[in-house]
Amino acid sequence: MGSWERGREEILGMLDRRELTQVVADAELAERLLATARQHLRSVKLLAADDPYLAYAALHDAVRKALAALLQTQGLRATTTGGHLAVQRAVKAQFGATMGAILRPVDRIRTARHDAEYPTEGTWFDEDTVMDDLPKAQAVVEAAAKSLPILSPFVI
Repeated sequence: MGSWERGREEILGMLDRRELTQVVADAELAERLLATARQHLRSVKLLAADDPYLAYAALHDAVRKALAALLQTQGLRATTTGGHLAVQRAVKAQFGATMGAILRPVDRIRTARHDAEYPTEGTWFDEDTVMDDLPKAQAVVEAAAKSLPILSPFVI
C-alpha cells in the first residue's frame, strides 16, 4: 500500500503545525508498543479490584500505545505539542471510516483517565467502571494489531 490518501490532508496539517513529526518507520518498535499495550490490558485485570484508578490509567495507556503503534509503522509520532490528542486525531483521520465503531470510545476513555488523574469531589472509579471499558480497549488493541501488517510509511 502506498502513502495513505484517507486522512492525508489532516496528517499534513498536523505535521505543519508540529503536532506530529516524521520518524523512521519501525515495524519492530510498533510491535513492541503493541506488546506493551497487551501487557497493560493483562495488568488491568489484576488491578481492577484493588486499585481501579491505576487500572484505568493502564487501560488508557494500552489504547494510546496501540494507536501510537499504527503511527509508528507509518513513520509518524506525536510531538509534545500534539500529545495524546494528536495520536487520537491522526488515527481517527486515517482509520475512522474503517474502525469508527471501535475508535468511538477512545476519547471518552482518555477524558475518563484524565478525571481519574485529576479527580474532583464527584469522581469515582470502581472495578465495574474499569471492567466495563476493558472490552472496548481490547477491541482497539486487536484492531491495531490487525492493521499493522498492511501499513506502509506515510510519504509526503
